[in-house]
Amino acid sequence: MTKYEYNPVLPNPGIPDFRDPKVIPYEDKWIQALAVDDRIAFYESYDLISWTKLSEFGGDPQEGAHGGVWECPDLLPMTLNGETIWVLLVSINPGGPNGGSVTQYFLGDFDGTTFRSYGWTDMHWMDWGWDNYAGVTFANQPEGRHIVIGWMSNWMYANDVPSQAWRGQMTIPRDLSLKISDGQVWLASDPSQELIQLRNPSQFVEHNGITVYPGFSYTLHDATAFKNSMLEVDVILTLEGNPWFSLCFGNSLGQDICFGYKHELREFYLDRSKSGNVDFNPDFFPIATAKRTTGSNIMHVKVFMDDSSIEVFVDQGITALTGVFYPTEPMYLVRLLNVESGNVVIESATVQGLNSMFDC
Repeated sequence: MTKYEYNPVLPNPGIPDFRDPKVIPYEDKWIQALAVDDRIAFYESYDLISWTKLSEFGGDPQEGAHGGVWECPDLLPMTLNGETIWVLLVSINPGGPNGGSVTQYFLGDFDGTTFRSYGWTDMHWMDWGWDNYAGVTFANQPEGRHIVIGWMSNWMYANDVPSQAWRGQMTIPRDLSLKISDGQVWLASDPSQELIQLRNPSQFVEHNGITVYPGFSYTLHDATAFKNSMLEVDVILTLEGNPWFSLCFGNSLGQDICFGYKHELREFYLDRSKSGNVDFNPDFFPIATAKRTTGSNIMHVKVFMDDSSIEVFVDQGITALTGVFYPTEPMYLVRLLNVESGNVVIESATVQGLNSMFDC
């Protein structure tokens, strides 16, 4: 025995799932968030050995999504316009808006004992794609940063992915922050600034002031400039009327993966139905959708592409969609297609080639 009384944190033995403790400092003590079946339990300690239960969040069916077990909680104090807002991340499997594993988030207050959410009626997702799960932020980040990396897969098909060298990968690091869109506060994800170090200065293409009319497409990048499937694409668009457009990444075999937007419905989508090997599991769903938080006709889209993954950030990261795919040839062609019902003006667009981390 140590000089401290040892009281391990053990929930009710009748509860089958408890996991993933996350500990943060709070004033003169430590706070632990623990996933317990379909809720989060909070504990306190003054020595990191003896723990006392404080409260729970999520026991009410109205508190968040309950399609599966709760996992990987993360409690974060963030600041917006001088006000502290607490963010609670909770991964859930299954129960995602587009199937399977996903991370939901809550905004609210924490007084050192109890987390109280602002009581939304709609679910809020950190990422609307299929493949960003169980992300937890790093501790002790300077300048108040909250940097998260997620598992880029989904338990619906993780054991069946058509890969021999690995069974999954991680997302790029993302900085979390609070932003306002149409009068409401949202949790936003932005690619971390350190990713700039991956840019290849000799691989860069820029476009400005291009109007893409209904029924036409415009090539942002092909092999005439450089051939690389690891790309960072940054596009600022003006939408005229109610266009339906797609930003597609493809190869010479006709395989592609497309991010798109239907302005009339205010709906984003990620379409991997023609991305290569899509038949290895029936739950490898082809389409993921997300509602846009604003009706603005100005849209900023940032995309990070790798050989078998795409990570999309829209409207300053308020909406993110992440997906994996398995082509038989790398994707290096980038086109913007306007399907119908209005013009898409490419105010500015850059395509930047990236180096592998092993090449830096």
